[in-house]
Amino acid sequence: MSLPPINLWRVSAPLEPFSGGHRNQVWRTRGLSQDLVFKSTTRSEAALDWLAPVQDVARRCGFVVPQMIRSTNGWLSETGWTCEAFVAGETVSRDGFAEVAAPLADFHAQTAGWDQRPGFLSSVVLLSQDCGGDVDLTQMPPDVVALCRAAWRALPDTPACVVHGDLAPGNVLQLSDGRFALLDWDECRVDLPLFDTAPHAPKSRAETRAHLAWEVACSWAREPAYARDMAERLRNT
Repeated sequence: MSLPPINLWRVSAPLEPFSGGHRNQVWRTRGLSQDLVFKSTTRSEAALDWLAPVQDVARRCGFVVPQMIRSTNGWLSETGWTCEAFVAGETVSRDGFAEVAAPLADFHAQTAGWDQRPGFLSSVVLLSQDCGGDVDLTQMPPDVVALCRAAWRALPDTPACVVHGDLAPGNVLQLSDGRFALLDWDECRVDLPLFDTAPHAPKSRAETRAHLAWEVACSWAREPAYARDMAERLRNT
């Protein structure tokens, strides 16, 4: 494992590996008055800059979002690493996601019509284009591509908005004051709101299949075993 260049944030503190990063390396400091989290990233500076106003909207909707911190050079990413404030809280179980439904719906409503994140594509655009974010359909077998596109094509027309994109339990914390924090915005993009709500709320077969198709497509290169499991589930759903 490589270490982040913490000196570029004028940080001097012990580092320890931090659990929760399936696709990225994550380290946290110990002993600072405000501990920090350093994450590896493949996102462009433009894609990281795009997040700042999005996260401001999430804060206005009542969520706690770790503040991204610029390096001494003024960048959000240095040699493939980002820095943000550490947030402590309790992991929210899938059963507890009903409590974030209202502020999440508010967030989706306030980001309707937002410009797409640089380098990303929505599931709608991926019906006719091949590459965006972690999705590269050209690297997938044609039958799996057809399966994913059929699942996305079956969805009813729905206004797009900004979605967090990875609201797994480890990325939603409840703080001691009762507020909820949203972590790990790496997969955030403009897409259909179901990609935030489908994993946790009652949903139609079409929504279930569309979400499975996204898991297949965005994981094919980076988590191949998981992607193939999801593809099998998609075939059988």
